[in-house]
This record gives sequence, structure tokens and C-alpha cells, in this order.
Amino acid sequence: MGSEYMFKVIQTKELNKCFRVLYKYGKKGKDAITKVRAALAEAGTEGTITSLKRTNHGESRLDNVEKYDLGDGYRLVVQLVDGKDNVRAFLFTGDHEDCEQWLEAHKDYTWVKSKKDQTLDFVQVSEKEPRSLRVVNPDIDSAEELRALPLLRHLKPEHWRSLGINDTLKEYVLSIIPENWECDPNGILGYIEEIDSVERAIFFGDLFSHSHKGELSELKRRITLELGEAIVTSGADLAQSIYEPQNSEIFVTWEEVSTLPEDSSWADWLLFLHPEQKSLSLKEFRGTARLRGVSGSGKTCVMLHRARFLAKKYKEPILLITLTESMRKLLDSLIKELCGVESSCIHTFTINGLAQFIIKELHPKGESAYRMITDQIANNIKSDTVSFVRNHELFAQTKLGALEYIDLKRFIEDEVFYIRSRLKHSEFEMYLDTQTFKRYGRVMALTGEGRQVFFDASRYKVDSLKKLFVLDYEGVVSAAISLLTNDAQSLESFGWAAIDHDELVHSLASFSPYRCVLVDEVQDLSQLEVAMIGALPVRGGTNISKTENGLFLVGDGAQTLYNKGFALKNCGINVHNRSYVLKKNYRNSREIMLAAFALIEKYKFADVDEDNIDNPTKPDLAAKTGERPYIVKCKNEDDEIKFICSTIKSAVDDYQSIEDTDEYPEVCVIGPNSIIRRKIANQLNQSLIKTTELKQSDGIESKNSILISTIESAKGHEFRQVFIVGVIEGAMPHKYAGGEDMAREASRLYVAMTRAQERLFISYNIDKQNQPSRFLIDVQTHCDEYEWDSCRLKSIK
Repeated sequence: MGSEYMFKVIQTKELNKCFRVLYKYGKKGKDAITKVRAALAEAGTEGTITSLKRTNHGESRLDNVEKYDLGDGYRLVVQLVDGKDNVRAFLFTGDHEDCEQWLEAHKDYTWVKSKKDQTLDFVQVSEKEPRSLRVVNPDIDSAEELRALPLLRHLKPEHWRSLGINDTLKEYVLSIIPENWECDPNGILGYIEEIDSVERAIFFGDLFSHSHKGELSELKRRITLELGEAIVTSGADLAQSIYEPQNSEIFVTWEEVSTLPEDSSWADWLLFLHPEQKSLSLKEFRGTARLRGVSGSGKTCVMLHRARFLAKKYKEPILLITLTESMRKLLDSLIKELCGVESSCIHTFTINGLAQFIIKELHPKGESAYRMITDQIANNIKSDTVSFVRNHELFAQTKLGALEYIDLKRFIEDEVFYIRSRLKHSEFEMYLDTQTFKRYGRVMALTGEGRQVFFDASRYKVDSLKKLFVLDYEGVVSAAISLLTNDAQSLESFGWAAIDHDELVHSLASFSPYRCVLVDEVQDLSQLEVAMIGALPVRGGTNISKTENGLFLVGDGAQTLYNKGFALKNCGINVHNRSYVLKKNYRNSREIMLAAFALIEKYKFADVDEDNIDNPTKPDLAAKTGERPYIVKCKNEDDEIKFICSTIKSAVDDYQSIEDTDEYPEVCVIGPNSIIRRKIANQLNQSLIKTTELKQSDGIESKNSILISTIESAKGHEFRQVFIVGVIEGAMPHKYAGGEDMAREASRLYVAMTRAQERLFISYNIDKQNQPSRFLIDVQTHCDEYEWDSCRLKSIK
């Protein structure tokens, strides 16, 4: 700790959310934030707060609480954690009414520490005499469908056994739903006291209270306290525990946040990098570095902070590359959110956008050098390529004739794509060598004759594009790297007029657009795409992959969505001793991450690249807990749509009514096909609920509508609530997916599941002999199953 701060000062990360609310109140709210920040600094340097007036009335609802008047009706709640060393925790700030509600809601709360891992929770531990009058505020966050479920449904069988609850009491407390608790909490506790004891009534009062507020981590910690697996802590022991690394998800020190802008609005885990993340964002590398990490581990955050660090260090253009346009918009917005003036040095591209930029800058005709292919032309060429293969003179000598037409068509498309996404046109002959050019991921191995067929098919497709003077997606990338490497043979294959060799050499000599490149979602890039990035020139005549801090690759093999793949050595890239992994998940609740990891743990994925295939890294789970994911069975697709739209409408109506706002709760619907996504959007629109396709949005400001998304567009985003619809066989996994595709299909559902921070719904329907996805068997033990029947959720025992 620096000498500037002599006394320990901590703020809960919840306080940053208070700042965001205050900022919306205009000048008075901003003035309140300024006074809180001044108090933080004063407490750190002086060990006391004298610049603010204490409120006239003392505060007894929490131990050792100091309540300060910020003026204009605003208040600040601070807890003196350790009076001996003057350690303070800043808990809450808001207007007078909000502070009163917060204090009343946290009456009898105290800090409870796990004996097992020393983690802390702020838990309700009520006094030994039941309150004479208990008032419960209504639950404003849950949809009506969820309010019909028991409050204590989150308790597991082992909890009931360990607590020694008899069947009569268990049956009664499991019958209590939110409405019962809101209407007659005193009657409920009185009845528990009558059939059991005062102590049980006090205990279950705490459990009902936590569950009703959605405080599931606190609920479970209260149970461990009852079982003697946790202790109440205070004073010096609490102060020391607060500073332990395992509690960094709850607290940050004043030094970490003192320089943040008042209107900080990006997610807490971005604003507050943990030590491991921060060190990677600032680390110096003598060549290309690779960062892997489990879902929600903050890989993208590290990349953004690193881009900022490099922009300040070099004061030259820095490039961020990602896969989709929605993710590019998100990165662009986050850079503006995070950075100061250095944001002008940081640019963003999709990978195909970079390829088009390279052609524009290096080809003499720039953007007019080619036309992009249309869907109709692409389909015609695909069909012609299939006919070419079936009529090939060597076709009969392969095993391809045993395939059904639809499987053969897909096999041909995949194999031609494989060749074109890995090799420049001048390198196609390398594919013919079965000894040196290894082909991974095909159940049907191809003989020399089979490879000759697909070599000729790839040449046929390239020639077909050349005749029409068009480029497809793979063609743009191939053309870009051919220009970067001045590959004359490949350049001739695009149908362009001859490019003057000396002129291209001259253009390349002056082409060094970026000092550093950082690549997100690298696991979904092809070998040519990675090689294209690595071949970007920098000043001094070398490539970016061989430059100090030049190339930073970020991704997770377990989140692979596309059938591409690469080997870094074949791209001329070396990450030896510069490969790192982040194992801690910060995004999702423990329950969501447990279910998601159960889905993928039995499969193998490319780790650093496809030369390193292994089972996925097991995540270190976040401290926050929540509801187990919901698996919801529906009778047909119409019922499934009704369930989703009804649940969302209830959530929106409650949120807007209680909050007195036109904004929306943070919800995303992810659907595997466009038809059901469109039906859901139409149904919501008919209910006067606005929807937006995520690909049209950067995803940050998701409060103006409900977001509708594909899995691909949702990648890289996160939402409080996620609905994954249509999880049936034939859709997930896809009906044409072979055995070699199962890992990638599971990965797709894993990506969708891990978009959810707090609440996750997975639905399927059994209409027309539909079967639930085989993947749901893998997650079943970590989820709660319900059936949508008569417009209500009913538990499936």
C-alpha cells in the first residue's frame, strides 16, 4: 500500500452501481458522488471523515455504521470495520429514501466468513426474539411465472438432511411462494414457531428474506452458519479477511478506484482488473503472446486494457480484431468507454474487414479491384462444384459414393472450404501430400485419389470465381495475404490484370498501418486469417508477429463456433514461453457455470492451436451464487413462444412499473434458427415490447429493447437473463452434424449458456416427435426442470 494512504479504505463494488444511479440525477447527483470520493480520500489519509456532517439521528440497524449527510437530500452509509486501525467500508449512497430502504432491508445483517475458504458474505442473522412486526417489500425483479414457485426451491436435498428438518415443517416451508411471504410474513413465522420452535422461525425468516431478495449466495452462507461451517466476523479479523484475494469480487480498495471517471458505467469486472489480469495487460513481450481463458475470465477486458497500455506506450495506431460486426461495435464502444484521448489511436476491424482494407490499400485499383459474390452466384457455384465432384473420373475410387446426397454435398463444401481457408492458391498442391499435410477432424479419411478429387474441386471453384470476377469470403482473405506476401502465382488466379511486381514492393515498403494487433476470439479464425494477420508489416521491414508486443492472440478453444482451425507453426507464429491461461470465471453465477462446464467437459478442443488438443480447462467458479438454470419443456412451438414472451412481458411490466421507467431489464433471447427468432420478436412486438437484433446493436445499451440474437452474434456479450429457445435434436446438435462435429456443437450451446450472468432458461418442445437435445442430459443434474402447462411453470420431479 502506497504511503499516500495510511488507513485502509474499502468500497463494495455495489457502491459503483450507486454512483451510476446518482449520475443520472444531474448536477446534484454528481455533487453527491464528488463528496463521497472526497470522503474516501479523507478516510484513507486521515483515518476519519470530518468533511461531511453526520446525520442527526444515530443508526442502530447495523453495527458500527456511520451515516453522513451529503446535502440536497443525499446520504452515505459507511461501516467502521475496525475501530482500532480506522478501517472503513463504504457500503451505500443514494437519496434519503433509498438509504432508508437499504438500511431497513439490511437490518440484522452482519459479515459471515466461511471456515473452508475464508470468503465473506453480508448475511441476515436475526436477533434471538422474533420481530413484533415484519414488513416485506414486493419482489420487483421476478416474472409472475417465477413468483408462483416456492421461495426455498433453491435448497438442495443435502441441506434438508444436514439441517434435520422434519417432513411436516419441510412441506410447509416449501409451500411458501413470494406472494405468501409479502402478504403475511408474521403469520408464517408464527406458524413455524408453533409447530417447531422460535429458533427455527428466526432461521427460516432469514432464509425467506434472502431468497425473496434474490440473495442466493447469502442464503447458502446463512445455512452454513447454522451448520457451524461459517462464523460471524468483525474487527481486525474482518478487516484482514476483506483484503484477502478470494474476496476481491466483493471489495476493491480506494487506490484501485480513485482515478475512475464519475460516470463509470462499464461492468465492474472491466473497471477493476484483478492482479493476474492487470499484470498481463501491462506485460512486455518479445514476440507474439497467446492468452487463453475460460468463459467469463476477463480475456476481452485484458485485451482492451492492453490496447490502451500499448496506445499510450507507442502513440501509434493499435488494431483490435474480432469475428462479427456486433462484437466489433461492442469493442469500439468499450474503447470509447474505457479510454481517454488515446482512444483515437485504437481501431477495430472484423477479420474480413481487415482483409478488405489490405486489398484496398495494396491493390492498384483499391476497392474497385473486385466485386463481392451474391448469394445466388454462391449457391450456383456450390451446386456446380458438387456436380464436378460426382462426375470426376476418380470419384468411383473413393468412398464418397456411399454418402447420401445431402451428406455428400456437405462433405464437399466442408473439404473445399478446408483447403481454401488454409492454403493460398499457389499452395494447393501441398494438400495432395498425405504424409506432410495432415488432415484432422474427418471421420472418413481420404486416400490419394480422394485428395486429388478435392484438389481439382478447389481449383474448379477458384476458376469459377475468376471467370465471374467475384470474390467470396475465403477469396477476400486469400487475396489479402497473397498481396501481403507478393505471391505472383496466387495473384494471377483472381482474374486481376497483372500487378506490377516493383509497384507492389514499393507499396508494401510504405504499408505499416499498425504498431500492434490484438485478436479476440482467435479460436474461430482460419489458418489463412491468422497467417494474414501475422504477415502484416511494421516499420523496419519485419512482420508484426515477430515484433516486440506486436501480436496478442486471445481466445478459448472450448468456445469454438466455426469449423476452421489452425496450427501456429504453419502461420509462421511462435508463442513459446509466451502462452498464458486465466482460469477464474467472474461473469456467471456458480450454478450457471457448473451446468455449462458439465456440457463440454467430456470433449476435446484445440488448446493453443490444433497441435494441442485436450479437454477444456476446468474453471475456478465465481463466488456469487444464484438460481440453477431452468430447463422448460413445452408441448409445441407455440407454447414455447408463449412461455418466453409471457415471462419476458411480466419481467418488463414489473420492472417498468416499479422503477417508473421506460427502460427494459437486461434480457437476450438466443434462437438457433431465424424462423423462431422472428416469431418471438413478432409476439413481443404485438405486446408492445420493443425488440432489436443484436447484430444491429453494440449490445452495451440493452435497456431500450429486448435483444434477439443468434449464438454467433451473442458471442462476447453478457446479459442478466438469457433465454435459449428450441434446444432440440436436429437443431442443437444440427441434424447434419457427424461424430467429429459434436464437440463444436456442444461448444455452441456452451457459448449461449455462458452469456447469462444471473438467470438462464433453456426451452424445448415435444411437438411432431421432437426430442430434447442430447446435450440436456449432460446438464440435467445442474438444472431444475419445469413444464409449461396452462400458462404456468410446474416442477418436473
